[in-house]
Amino acid sequence: MKRVARFSPLFAALAVSFSTFGAFAADASDASTRVVDSKNVPQTIKTSDGRELKLVWNDEFDGVGAPDPEKWGYEIGYIRNNEAQYYSDRLENVFQKDGALTIRTLKEKFPIAGKPGSKGRDFAEYTSGSINTLGKAGWLYGRVEVRARLPKGKGIWPAIWMMGTNIREVGWPRCGEIDIMEYVGKEPGRVYGTIHMRRRGGENWQVVSKGKSREPGNPEGRFCVYALEWTEDKLTILVDEEVVLEFLRSEEEKKTEVWPFDKPQYLLLNTAIGGAWGGEIADDTCPTDYQIDYVRVYQ
Repeated sequence: MKRVARFSPLFAALAVSFSTFGAFAADASDASTRVVDSKNVPQTIKTSDGRELKLVWNDEFDGVGAPDPEKWGYEIGYIRNNEAQYYSDRLENVFQKDGALTIRTLKEKFPIAGKPGSKGRDFAEYTSGSINTLGKAGWLYGRVEVRARLPKGKGIWPAIWMMGTNIREVGWPRCGEIDIMEYVGKEPGRVYGTIHMRRRGGENWQVVSKGKSREPGNPEGRFCVYALEWTEDKLTILVDEEVVLEFLRSEEEKKTEVWPFDKPQYLLLNTAIGGAWGGEIADDTCPTDYQIDYVRVYQ
């Protein structure tokens, strides 16, 4: 996600109760087009350039309640970009049901005094969810594929993205960042793919960023497949197999002090609201749901 400040992740252990889940059930409409039969997950896949890869990691979100703690951790608190949401690990904000993961963004008066990442505030006006695989899984090269339906409303800012597993040692943007999908509700129908890395020399937070966008057709109303194909020489971001962005090492490596995309990266799924890019929030935006049918990694 585009940034205006240093990344300062705050992670918390899973601490949720399944007993309260019934109150936060996902909308089961459109289930016939949303859910992919997890028993028929492709074990191999061909990339856009014809390479055959094997499934090495996946989550079909077939459970009920919180996402699998063996695969996912949470960000907790106010994290970055002056965004309006407080990220929580509650079932109200992050849950799986009917074969999909839902990240729900709420407008509410949520007490956060003394909680992690509260930044001295007593209440949050918005809550949402951000989960990631840091410390649990990371990958170098291959294809990362996520099937998702995006939330809508002015101010909303969902994403599918990756950062180097070495972020705690080298910081951002030295770790590199791959934004497989970003969407801002003020631009309905348009999705972005962007790469970030550190500019050569100096101590300032100068960033090389390259991004492009595409309009896949109603990504708020239907499920699209967002993918990254990553080799030693190139990163390709796609939506429904149409190329959004190609990032060639031969062209870009000379612009950065360190080429970060030869080291493993971990995956993040989140919905932000407001902030540096989300912008003004409409009164009727929330509640709004970001639904993820599956995540699959092939190498």
